[in-house]
Amino acid sequence: MAVSKKVVVTHPQTGTERKFDAAVYEPVKAAILQSLKGSKGKTFTELTDDVVKMIRKKMPGFDKSIPWYTISIRLDLETKGIVETFTEKGKKLNRLKK
Repeated sequence: MAVSKKVVVTHPQTGTERKFDAAVYEPVKAAILQSLKGSKGKTFTELTDDVVKMIRKKMPGFDKSIPWYTISIRLDLETKGIVETFTEKGKKLNRLKK
């Protein structure tokens, strides 16, 4: 049995760490970055909808909660300074950090 590579994800506020399979982390991260690229800001729902569509295409057999992975990995990208959350007109939005 092959040992799957793990990626440690960190929550920006709590510093809580979790280990994810790289086989899940990488495609979800790529989908988040692709969704936010060129966007002035997306709500979490818009971001999740995009990621769900992309992951279903790339990994048709994936049966875990894509929205859960999206939020966890988005928070990790925030910790790493790649993605930021901001509020505009009372809406919480996500975008790539400039």
